[in-house]
Amino acid sequence: MKEAAGSKSDIETCRILVVELEPTHYKTDLWNVVSDSEFIDLFVIHTQKKNWAPDGGHNYLRFPEHNYASVILAGRGLSGSFLSAINVVKNIIKRKPDVVLICGYSHIQAIFAFLAAFILGKPFLIYVDEFNNKRPPGRFSFFKWVVRETLRKFSFTYAKAVFVCGRKGMESAIKAGCAPSKIHDFPYTVDLERILGDMPEEIPEQCLADVHGSVPVLFFSGRMIERKGLPSLLTALSGTEMGRDWVLWIEGAGPELESYIALARQYGIVDRCRFLGFCQYDQHSWLIRSADIVIVPSLEDNWGIVVDEGLQLGKAVISSDATGSGYDRIIDKTNGYIFPAGNTTALAYLLSFLINNEDERRRIGDAAKVSTKNIRPLDNLNTLLTIIR
Repeated sequence: MKEAAGSKSDIETCRILVVELEPTHYKTDLWNVVSDSEFIDLFVIHTQKKNWAPDGGHNYLRFPEHNYASVILAGRGLSGSFLSAINVVKNIIKRKPDVVLICGYSHIQAIFAFLAAFILGKPFLIYVDEFNNKRPPGRFSFFKWVVRETLRKFSFTYAKAVFVCGRKGMESAIKAGCAPSKIHDFPYTVDLERILGDMPEEIPEQCLADVHGSVPVLFFSGRMIERKGLPSLLTALSGTEMGRDWVLWIEGAGPELESYIALARQYGIVDRCRFLGFCQYDQHSWLIRSADIVIVPSLEDNWGIVVDEGLQLGKAVISSDATGSGYDRIIDKTNGYIFPAGNTTALAYLLSFLINNEDERRRIGDAAKVSTKNIRPLDNLNTLLTIIR
């Protein structure tokens, strides 16, 4: 394990205030490691209890234990977002942080945060997984574009650093106009030891039976929305003879759930599919570490933490090339497999190959576990310490 950068003699304790979005298990992993550093005094403001978008919210009811001071604001609706933004400003004034780390740049809480930090003379950092460089859709497209570009120019000019996730994030930041010298790879990461130790109160009986059976277990985790690509996976599994039996664990909830169950029924594979709904983080950990093959078939995904989890657990991981983490972490056929997003023929070939080849699953999983591409929360801490030194 790498040691944190710096020594007691060359860096003093730095008070960092983080302006976060909703709580998640993987962000808890990150802030726990940051808080454990003797060089950092951390306070985290979650500006919203959850992602309130109809197709974007995870129903997290439990989180890993956290060891840092934090507050969770509701942040729902226009009035809730405004009150959350005011709370952020009050905390920046009251707590007098040495550095403000702001997740996002275009929502009202982030705008208030970097304006407050700028006016108060506090260095601030911007943290975005990937910048969307497409023209804003819908009415007032030009006005939205002007506002977005103005916010970007301000943040790129005055932020001490811009954190992004992986190669796609870095490429998007350069395209958005950020100076390369300010861009730092700061991907979403997970605590492997936590995932290995998580034990849920309940495990689905079907899944327990599958684990004790003799067929490979395939695993998909994602919201039931179009861009997560589940229909591609279902089509690939139905369109080609796999050669031997398999089961597919499908974790996630969302507006398309019933239509995906109907699609599996139409394809004649519903009996092999376990639609598990949304699972809390500890149940998710058990599912992914108990599976044999992890598939992330997203048509569009800025990151996708499941790829990272699967690789570090030593699973055979198949990812689309539209998934940011797959694009960044997987060297095709070396530590995992990449296929063109939406190409069900290519996906079906990879599935058939791995389902019928236990030795290859073991080989690729062993390579994934020890890959130099794996990044952990401690690596992000080193990056952060380097910036604030």
